Amino acid sequence: MQNLSISRQRGATLIEVLITVLILSVGLLGLGATQMLSLKNGNNASQSYFASLAAYEIAERMRINPIGRTSYNASVVNDTLTLQDCSQAICSAADLAKMDLYEWGQLLSSNLPEGSGAIEITNDLATGIASATITVNWAGQHTGANTGTADGGAEVKTFVLVVNL
Repeated sequence: MQNLSISRQRGATLIEVLITVLILSVGLLGLGATQMLSLKNGNNASQSYFASLAAYEIAERMRINPIGRTSYNASVVNDTLTLQDCSQAICSAADLAKMDLYEWGQLLSSNLPEGSGAIEITNDLATGIASATITVNWAGQHTGANTGTADGGAEVKTFVLVVNL
């Protein structure tokens, strides 16, 4: 009788081991997915922080050059702008603005994936206060609902800063 109960117990530990391995593998896959999403979110946060720093930098450059303020209006600023070199000669305020936009475009393009910017300056005639809308665009990593599909690639991220000059 004892031999019969022992023979019935054969293989039960193998099934238990297989179920344990299955549960462990599902848990490790979930942990890996969580780690990947955490890295993507950390990278997006770093890029957003850099975009805000770049926007504040160009705002300070515009405040330093109030005479050339209107020369900062630009619909697209990226690495395709031509170099304006003011290191060897005295530049006008408009030339300084062109140099600032060139350097800002290089900064955005080299530090943000597909980074570009735009600046729109408006003057309030009633108060005489000028304001600038600074927009920074880049290709950020998609972390939404479609991360596992073909739609889960890069998405355009935007940072907008409005400052009084």
